[in-house]
Amino acid sequence: KRNDGYVFRRETLRDILSFLDDPDGDGLYFSGHYGAGKTTLPYQVASRLNWPVQSFTAHSRMEFDDLVGTWKLVNGSMEFVYGPLSIAMRDGHLFILNEIDRADPGQLAALHDVLEGHPLVIATNGGEIIHAHENFRFIVNGNSLGSGDSTGLYQGVNQLDIAFLDRFRMVEVDYPTEDVELMILEQKTPELPEEIRRNMVRVANQIRRLFIGGEESATPLTVTMSTRTLCRWAKLSLSFRNAPNALAYALKQSLTAKAEPEQRIAIEQIAKDVFGSNWTQGDTQ
Repeated sequence: KRNDGYVFRRETLRDILSFLDDPDGDGLYFSGHYGAGKTTLPYQVASRLNWPVQSFTAHSRMEFDDLVGTWKLVNGSMEFVYGPLSIAMRDGHLFILNEIDRADPGQLAALHDVLEGHPLVIATNGGEIIHAHENFRFIVNGNSLGSGDSTGLYQGVNQLDIAFLDRFRMVEVDYPTEDVELMILEQKTPELPEEIRRNMVRVANQIRRLFIGGEESATPLTVTMSTRTLCRWAKLSLSFRNAPNALAYALKQSLTAKAEPEQRIAIEQIAKDVFGSNWTQGDTQ
């Protein structure tokens, strides 16, 4: 779905447009922490280019047939229902495989031939052969770079085969810059005073530094404030504008309620330090 308020970042936009123009036999792999925008970007680009998308979210029980297609009972008779990969290859769509590092590496090995430019052979449908349309593109995303999760923050992330990863261009997606997030908040919540929006972004960035271990003297956090969570905090602050300490109340619903008690205290202290007297006054008018 097209989001007309979506703010593109020059570097990542350049990377995906270069790939879409000439993949040169590669796939494109976006990696980054949750809520950094790695999933949304290709969908928003495709919506501007009127490029149809087929997608699938990987999981530990995913099988190759989930992507290719299976026989199903349709209106009383058995019919082969094509999967998203088959449709994308046949019709020239983008194929986006989300959370690829949660899939069984053994199942992903079946994708090697497709990534090498070979046709897709559907053995279960009488050996049907699908040659890749010239507009077919293969894009994946994951929280890791394919080498497993060394942080312990993402349960179920697998280490992917190096031969599989060698078939991709790798793009790391970080959280947006302060200026970009200010633009996003202005579009989402123009009613909030600019100072409040600016302080919210500062809080988010301080939380992220602790989340990724950027502050050596502090205990790293196991939760962070994604751009999605930041927007939720801003919107809820407006919704609760008449409640006592609306900013803190909205922050709890948006983020801190899912944090351990000591981390919740640490996050709230960050907000208090950044907002100063506005934190207790809750002035979102």
